[in-house]
Amino acid sequence: MTYLADPIDGPPIEPRAVPTNRRVDSVDALRGLTILLMVFVNDLGPAAPSWMHHIEPPSADGMTLADVVFPWFLFIVGVSIPLAFERAFAAGASVRGQVGHIVIRTAALLLLGVIGMNSDEHQGLGGSQWSLLAFIAILLAWSSVPKETGTKRTLFLALKAVGVVGLLILLAIFRRKPVDTSLPFYGPVEGWVWMRTEWWGILGLIGWAYLTVALLTLWLGRRREWLAGSIGVLILLHLAMNHGGLFAHLERKAWLGPLLPLLQSLSHGVDSLNQYVGLGDATGSLAAITMAGCLLGSILRRDSDVAAPDERVTWTSTFVVGLLIAGFATDTFEGINKIAATPTWCLWSAALAAAVWLALYLVIDVAGWRAWSILVRPAGANPLVAYFLHPIVIGAVSASGLGDALLGYQGSHNPAVVVAGSFAMAVVVCALTGLLARLGLRVRL
Repeated sequence: MTYLADPIDGPPIEPRAVPTNRRVDSVDALRGLTILLMVFVNDLGPAAPSWMHHIEPPSADGMTLADVVFPWFLFIVGVSIPLAFERAFAAGASVRGQVGHIVIRTAALLLLGVIGMNSDEHQGLGGSQWSLLAFIAILLAWSSVPKETGTKRTLFLALKAVGVVGLLILLAIFRRKPVDTSLPFYGPVEGWVWMRTEWWGILGLIGWAYLTVALLTLWLGRRREWLAGSIGVLILLHLAMNHGGLFAHLERKAWLGPLLPLLQSLSHGVDSLNQYVGLGDATGSLAAITMAGCLLGSILRRDSDVAAPDERVTWTSTFVVGLLIAGFATDTFEGINKIAATPTWCLWSAALAAAVWLALYLVIDVAGWRAWSILVRPAGANPLVAYFLHPIVIGAVSASGLGDALLGYQGSHNPAVVVAGSFAMAVVVCALTGLLARLGLRVRL
């Protein structure tokens, strides 16, 4: 029997019998398949079928295969949040300590997002050498060091030190073409040559969504109806910020009396912050995807009242239908578009992610057919390594002079050749991620 105490909602939970190993392999499989899909669509050449590329034009009303990769990452981040809190609190962590961990992890994701967004702009080193070195340094700098004393720990400590020092040097020498920009909380700057936050990059947007949902989950606890309600609030935040902003009609509300100046000041503050964070998207509709994942993750906790396979199938099926219906309802406002992070795109992407997880759960965790997923599960358990490994492989192959021979499929005019080559690249990246994990390289923020 297992006893779990919830430091958020109060007294210990009623004991229930649970197996010693409760890891749900389908979560790693979904994360691994998303990694595989990410590498595949990012590697595709122009001749690949259009439905595999991001939708064109970018403002079009619709979504393609490539347009579901990013939201699936956000969804899986959400699935992991309640599971991570459960492990942390069972080990004696405090709410204050978890808040600190959330802030530090968010800062790391923002930093990595900005580095990734600016990596192709460096003007010093030839070709893509700066990016190649920076991504290698990132993997080493954030690598996990074994706890057991010995040669392996010493080696990884040394590699981590090399990564930290190397990344600091690379950041110090980074220079891009001068550009007029505006720095967060500073203002306009002319001729800026260092990194800038034109946007926060993929990892940065994940960081903002993670911050929003993790703090909300700490506040709301395990109440699934509250978590579900917050999805609606986050969608409404997106709609409000994209249709006039919060408090857009204060001038009509003289009846607020002495509260009016306070609300006007708050409105100005929100508008200023929105210039740098993107409250409607990063902490609004994108965070809603992560919260949808968090809601699914809540039924995978050890203390969940939705524990039996048939209960999880019923719950998830109902959840998918609800997300699809909500997506239909919000389509009236902005349609379906990834770049605009429209509510329908967010809700339907979350519905697809939940449906795919349900299929994987039935195959892997219920039926026990795990062997086939061995290729993607290591990448799912070590996603940041896989995320940076693809550009590292491309950069290393190009630097070796073998780019034309090994990457020639990308320029082929035959769609079958392009698709087959990119799929092979995705398999190689997942396999290398698993190999590096076996050697001990794991990245944790």
